[in-house]
Formats: sequence, C-alpha cells, structure tokens
Amino acid sequence: MDREARLREVVKAALEHPVYREKLKGLSPEEVSLETLQTLPLTTREEWVAYLRENPRPPEGASLMHLTPSPLMGWMPEYLSQEDLRYQAEALAAHYRRLGLVGKKVLVAFSYHVFAGGWLFHQALWRAGNLVFPHGPGEAGRIAEIGQAYGFDVLVTNPSFALKVGQAGGRFPLLLAGGEPFTSVPGFREKVEALLGGVALDAYGTSELGIVAGETMAKDGLWEIPEMAILEVLDPETLKPVADGEKGELVVTALSRTLMPMLRFRTGDLAIAERREGLTVLPRGVFGRTDAMVKVKGVKLYPTELSPILAGFGLDPKGFQVVLERKLEGTDKLVLRLKAEKVPPGLMEAIQKATGLRVDEVELVGEIAGPLVEDRRF
Repeated sequence: MDREARLREVVKAALEHPVYREKLKGLSPEEVSLETLQTLPLTTREEWVAYLRENPRPPEGASLMHLTPSPLMGWMPEYLSQEDLRYQAEALAAHYRRLGLVGKKVLVAFSYHVFAGGWLFHQALWRAGNLVFPHGPGEAGRIAEIGQAYGFDVLVTNPSFALKVGQAGGRFPLLLAGGEPFTSVPGFREKVEALLGGVALDAYGTSELGIVAGETMAKDGLWEIPEMAILEVLDPETLKPVADGEKGELVVTALSRTLMPMLRFRTGDLAIAERREGLTVLPRGVFGRTDAMVKVKGVKLYPTELSPILAGFGLDPKGFQVVLERKLEGTDKLVLRLKAEKVPPGLMEAIQKATGLRVDEVELVGEIAGPLVEDRRF
C-alpha cells in the first residue's frame, strides 16, 4: 500500500469539504507527504460539531451511517461512502491477517445498532477470511454456550463484558478488545485472560476515525495500523511533536475517511509516543484526557491519568479529586482526595511512577463533590 498516495486522496477530499476548504485554501495535494503532514492545520471535534449542526442531513454519497454520543450535540453522526467502506474493510483486514487471523471462527459481541463498533470489526474480520457471527452485546451466558458448542476461536467485545463471559464459563483462545480503558488499567488484562483462558489484545479507535491502532501478539503497545491512519502525539500547549517517551495529545489522520475527512484530528486523548520500525507506537495505550492539564511543581499533570491507576487498585476510577495548595515556603502541595476507606498499598508509588509527581497528602472521603481539579494556589 502506498500510504503517501492514499494520504493525498484524503487531502484532495478535504479540500472539497466545507470544514477544510478555507483552512487548506491554496494547498495542492501533490505538495503533501508523510514528512510535510505536520505543517497542515489541526482539526477539532468542535469544528465538526459546528458543521454538523448546520448540516444535519446525510451528505450525498453516504452509504452507511452511525451515531456516537457527544456531549457537544447529543449524538454525532458519522457517514461513510461505498469507497470508504471498501477501503476500511480491506485496510483492517490487512491488520488482522498480520495477527494470523485467517480461517478462525469469530464471535462479535459489540453492538450492530446505532454505533460503529460491530460493523468495524465484522467487515474487516470477514474480509480477512474468517467465519464471523454477529451476536451483538449482552447474554454472556448464551455467548459462553455458543462459544463452546461451535468451537469459536475469537471473542470481540469490550473487556468489561469479556469478564462477564468468562465468569459465565466462556473460554476463548483470543479476545480482541476495545471501547474502554483496558491495558492502561494495571492487572485488567491478566484478570480477563485468566477467566477466558486465552490471550487478550487491545485496540484503539473512535467512531469518527475507525480502528487506528492495535496490539500485536507480542503485547508491546498499540501499533499504528499503517493502512488505517497516521498517528502523532503533540504537546497540547505548544502543538509540537513530543519526544519519544513523553506524554501528549493523540492526533490522528484517518486514511479510511474521504466522505468525512479526518485530517490531523485532535482526539483529546492522552498517550505516550514511540517510533518503532517507521510507525508510531503507544506503549501505554491511551490512558487519560488532556483537557484538564495543570502544572504542579513544574510538571504537567493530567488528572484523568489517575483513573485507570485507581481502577487497577480496585477503587472507583471517578472517585477522586486533585487539590492544589501553596505551602508556606511557596512550593506547590499536591493533595489527592479519594473516595475510599483506606489507601491500598502501592497506590502512591504507582501514581508517582506514572506522573512523576509525589502526592503530599491523601484525604479519604465518603463522596466526591466539585470539579476534578480544585486549585487553591491563586
């Protein structure tokens, strides 16, 4: 596959779309390459929401429509053309073939209604040469029975539901998971694998972008799927690329979208970037949001990064609040307010390792009220 040629096709489509027409004015697709992509303007979800509010009807050429929940407009539609659908199915199929998924029996337990999840996996896995059963969500016990009765090799669902399938007696050699934090939650993968009796792999995608990154059998991070997307990780303040090993905002150019082009789309998701074999790899997956970033002791703290860590220690991932105060000597004081009866052993060490910051004080409370960050320094 010629990624650069495909990128130019996406840029050509973007030049004709109202969301991009003015910001890309004067640009020629022939000028764009993998090296010059970073010179193009970024695109936000807010820009797309503003356009879709003014233009709610399906565009000409749309062949498939999905909706995704959006705090900005209730439901955000996503449209794909026939060409987009063909390209997406084959692009993802290439990823699954590299995983060795040819000739397997696959049960998809993502929704086929409203949301894109079931269709995304189904079409690609079928195109890759597998038998695919569109079960849909729910009925963990029935899935366990079907898996055993028909000898299914692969379960496709979110990790929380996979746990229920395992608890119901379901056993699958391979789980393809997505839709929620998974490998970023300490111990989550190990728990799922123990119950299902197989290997569990993570993936990352959104309704707007499709599935753009996935694990290999080596479980060594989420790898950019080269046929599906070009990934960047940028400093959310400077909008410049971060160095390998540093945190930043995941920005995605989808190669599978021409009817609704997603060119340098700011996801708002927090990740660490590494470059391996010419591809971008997210070694810790996606583990928070960049929206509420705050500087503490000179270090950038992304509070939502704490959610998967708390979940890994059996605490409510939303049951916390960051309180920032100023010590008498003028230095920052980091207080973590926790909805918990006690602090699990090892939690503070895990937080310091992940964030580079030491928590100065922990307050245990029965309920959390107020904003995620309470800054009393000013």
